This record gives sequence, C-alpha cells and structure tokens, in this order.
Amino acid sequence: MLELQNIKGGYIVGNDILNGVDLSIHMGEAVGIIGLNGSGKSTLGKAIMNMLTYQSGELIFKNEIITKLKTNELSRKGLSFFLQGGQIFDDLSVWDNLLLSANGYISDITLIQEYFSLLRGNKNKFKNLGADKLSGGERHQLALAMCLLRKPSFLILDEPSAGLSPAMAKSLYEVLTILRKEQNLTILLIEQNIALAIDFCNKIYLLDRGKISRQFDKKDITEIEIALFKP
Repeated sequence: MLELQNIKGGYIVGNDILNGVDLSIHMGEAVGIIGLNGSGKSTLGKAIMNMLTYQSGELIFKNEIITKLKTNELSRKGLSFFLQGGQIFDDLSVWDNLLLSANGYISDITLIQEYFSLLRGNKNKFKNLGADKLSGGERHQLALAMCLLRKPSFLILDEPSAGLSPAMAKSLYEVLTILRKEQNLTILLIEQNIALAIDFCNKIYLLDRGKISRQFDKKDITEIEIALFKP
C-alpha cells in the first residue's frame, strides 16, 4: 500500500536525520516504529506527509508516486497524520475544530461520535466547549476524531500515548483497535511505549540513526529491549 524507497531528509540542508529509509507497508497492517529519542521516528512520519524542509527518495502510495505531492494533496489521497501531542486549534471550540477538519471531506460527525466519550451528547455542548479547556486525553480524542473525519485509508500515529495516563492510553488503543477492524485502516504507529506498540502492531521495526536497522516479531520483547538499550 505504501512504499518508502531510500528516504533521506531533515530540517536543515546538509544535516540528514533520515539516512535512507526503505519500508513497505501492506493494506490492513499495523506497523510499529520504535527507537530511542533522536532516532528520527517523528521525522519519518513527517517525511511521508512531505512536511520536511527537504528530502529525497521515492514515496509510492497505492501504486502511485506521491513524492512531490503537498501535504493537503496527500490528505485527499487518503493519508492522515496524528501529530504528537494531539494537535488541535486551542482558540476554537470543539465543534469548530471538527468542522474545520471535515471541510471538503464529510460533515456528519455522528459517523465517529460513538467512538469517543468526549463527542457524545448534544451538538450545542461542542459549540460551547473551548478546545483549550480539554484535558490531555480529551485533546487526543479530538485530534484523532479530526483525522478520522477525513476518511483516511492510511493513518500515521505519532506518539498517541504520550502524556496520557495508563488508563487513557489503554482506552485510546481500544478505540484504535475497533477502528482498524471496522474501517480496515492501515496504520503506521510511531511509539515510545514498547509494550503498547508490540500489543497493537503486526510488525515492529527499529529505527536507529535514521535507518531501519531491524525487524522484530511482536513476541520478541526481550530482544527489542536489548536492541534499544544496549550500551
């Protein structure tokens, strides 16, 4: 479904963070990317969405070369990106965040309301609730709902559990599991929480200094920990 061929790039010309990433992700898979801080995990997600200052290599999505497409054009193709921290517009209401995200896609939030406790209830509640008043878990719910309103077939999740309590992280992953099955979503998961990544994903890849250095079976918890934290 998505193929990365020798992807290099970063934020300052001449200072590559990605150093030649090759990766193939098939339809319906959940693929996990793990690695130490600074290994290039979040940069990889941004590279797929063409959000880097500069990059080279080839991106192929559903047999179409998308290397030169802009981020908004990639969204139209079916790719959606959950940015680390749950990126929303704090100066807007919850409802206006949803409307802004759904513009040009769909406008009926009832299609995703059932998945998120934040969005259950009367529409007027969302119109009067400022996004800046949300808790960390609610921000994540809203940001994910905004991604889903674009009806993606491929979802990139950058540290969805970051800043959440264990209970909130568990709840979020339960929703993701349901969505993956019901909507046949293909997911690239960038995650610091190794246990969550292993439990959720079909495949786990270790990113080391901007390159995929190893693939793990999801049961190889000990091997993953050794590979991550070896001296």
